[in-house]
Amino acid sequence: MTRLALLLVILSLLSLPAAAGPEKLDPLLRALVQTRGEGGPVDLLSPEVLPTLVALGGDVTLSPEEGGPSAPLRVLLQTKDPQGAWMVPLFRPHQVVGTLATGVVELADLGSLADHPQVVYVQASRPVYPTVDRSVPEIGAPALWYGTPATTGAGVILGVVDTGIDILHRDFRVDRTGDGFEEGSRVLWLWDQTGVGATGFPYWWGDDPIAETYYGRVFSRQELEIAIASDFPPTRDTSGHGTHVAGIAAGDGSASGGGMRGAAPAADLVIVKTTFYEDTVLDGVRFVFEAAEALGKPAVVNLSLGGHSGPHDGSSLFERMLDALVDRPGRAVVVAAGNEGDRQIHVGADVRSPTTWHLEVEKSTVTVQLWHSGTASFSAAVRAPSGETVTVLPGTQRGASTSSGGVWLDNTSLPDPRNLSRYIYVALTDVTPGETWAITLTPVLGGGRVDGWVENPSSAQFREGDARSTISEPGNAHRAITVGAYVTKTRWTSVAGEQTAEGEIGALASFSSRGPTRDGRVKPDLVAPGAWVASARARGATTAAWLTLPGEEYAVLLGTSMAAPHVTGAVALLFSRQPNLTWSEVRDALLAGARADSQVGVTPNYLWGAGKLDVSRAAALISGPTPVERPTLALLANPVSREAVFRYHCPPGTRWASLNVYDLAGKLLSTQLVPLPLGDARWPLTTSDGRAVASGLYLAVLVTDRAQSEIVRVVVQR
Repeated sequence: MTRLALLLVILSLLSLPAAAGPEKLDPLLRALVQTRGEGGPVDLLSPEVLPTLVALGGDVTLSPEEGGPSAPLRVLLQTKDPQGAWMVPLFRPHQVVGTLATGVVELADLGSLADHPQVVYVQASRPVYPTVDRSVPEIGAPALWYGTPATTGAGVILGVVDTGIDILHRDFRVDRTGDGFEEGSRVLWLWDQTGVGATGFPYWWGDDPIAETYYGRVFSRQELEIAIASDFPPTRDTSGHGTHVAGIAAGDGSASGGGMRGAAPAADLVIVKTTFYEDTVLDGVRFVFEAAEALGKPAVVNLSLGGHSGPHDGSSLFERMLDALVDRPGRAVVVAAGNEGDRQIHVGADVRSPTTWHLEVEKSTVTVQLWHSGTASFSAAVRAPSGETVTVLPGTQRGASTSSGGVWLDNTSLPDPRNLSRYIYVALTDVTPGETWAITLTPVLGGGRVDGWVENPSSAQFREGDARSTISEPGNAHRAITVGAYVTKTRWTSVAGEQTAEGEIGALASFSSRGPTRDGRVKPDLVAPGAWVASARARGATTAAWLTLPGEEYAVLLGTSMAAPHVTGAVALLFSRQPNLTWSEVRDALLAGARADSQVGVTPNYLWGAGKLDVSRAAALISGPTPVERPTLALLANPVSREAVFRYHCPPGTRWASLNVYDLAGKLLSTQLVPLPLGDARWPLTTSDGRAVASGLYLAVLVTDRAQSEIVRVVVQR
């Protein structure tokens, strides 16, 4: 064949739509349509594999007379017109926001759905994954608690979409009668999406019924308080992740005598126990905002979760719908950046000649997306450990069985309507952990930049990969406040004894995911404490003894899951001051107030964003009541080994001043009244009862009857 003839063949291929299904379906949905009824070489529809790839609205059923297995799939839908999802047959909406919707469609109806003129794109609802020793003094929260006016998050709804909450934990209860028993719940509403209540369970905000209904079961505060009285919760947090996250953001420290408070200890809570799929997470965010709207209060939602099944540029329907929900003042969403900073799940290169990446498999099912410009095209080849190779040209799909496992390749031909880019989808099924597969891209009619990700970060890594651009979705959303993690503790006392962890105090946590987004924006936005952080421990959750603190009310964990709720609590404090702040005003204040020290370097950057969270500085930047002049506190030498000497100055009118020293758990170690209005104060590096403190990082602050100084960090080196 001549070169001209070959070029004409390639051009004809490029002009065709994807051969195996409507181009309005994402490649996973196209693969499901293609393999349904074939019993083909790639077992994507098995009851074991399918739920790991897409959210189901019911069980997989076998119906050979109808062309193979079927299942109700939960999807995200983009329509041509606002509210258009209500007019699309075969699609059952759960929520509709403008041109975006979540809902359910039968697998057998996907082709017809995609053919509807109102439909622009259908995206599978993919799984996301959960991604807290008190670090609250480190972020400057006490400056607001004890400032003028005192701000602790009152009047704000703080939502947590996670694994649920232990409603019996005293940090989420309140004593309304003054009898010493905390009979009340700080949780206003708890939606258990995983519950056994009737599907479409209706609920009311006060006396006003809402138009849509919720699956699972919703519990009101009154129902939760009945459960507290009986000591029998109607739903449990068996993981403990959600309880831990909620404690960082808003625990009131009741179980520790007030010593382990979260960032916004007076905020009201709305909790969603989610199933951890994109559509149910979005439904949960909407639920929190609807509750806040009914009560006339601002709301911030914490999402300590994420995945890597999108373009990482903010254009996925998951991220676009999250942006659409943050549509008015008094709403904000905080997202964990992800824990893939030490995982090689990303590859990126300017591919101008054949380029090969090696995929080292860790689970039996692995999926990969490789994104590139809409003007470029590549042939894609997957080589099995056995040496067998599966190749597809642009605009084609192919499934094949090898002696090492099944391969599905979808090489899209038309630009994706979400971002006008193209991507190549690779699915490996029934493969053997420990083996290595190879993916080779060869330019066809021009190459260009390619960025690829392993969708489930625990399933595989690229041998040539890196941790660049590993912000998990929905952290790439334009309106999300995305949070990385740094280290504030490496030692603690557990029920198993003294514990020591690796890491440098103040340094970026090795696991913290890095930016930029695929479209070049700086993420994370900022960082907060994420290793090791102590917070409320859920009863019934399995927690290792070395992570459980004495008394078993609290445990230590690490992750950007623990960093995000520090920022969520900080946003609640800002909303408590100014309820009508927009998401951009909140984010701008947090970024402008962030600290950039020698470890952070020049900001903004793709590791730290704007730097370390300091909510006291952020609060000073928003308009509000005229601030009281604050006292000053400075350490004359740092690090210290025998004693710490501070120089302080109090403004005129101060009636008393106290030098307080805390550990990173927020525990008060030492306090002393100091003479007014200025002078030097000495801390002998001991607790109030005379015990010497260990080497590490401590926090000192000068508290007066009117205000509080900036926090001073003291490094003790014995």
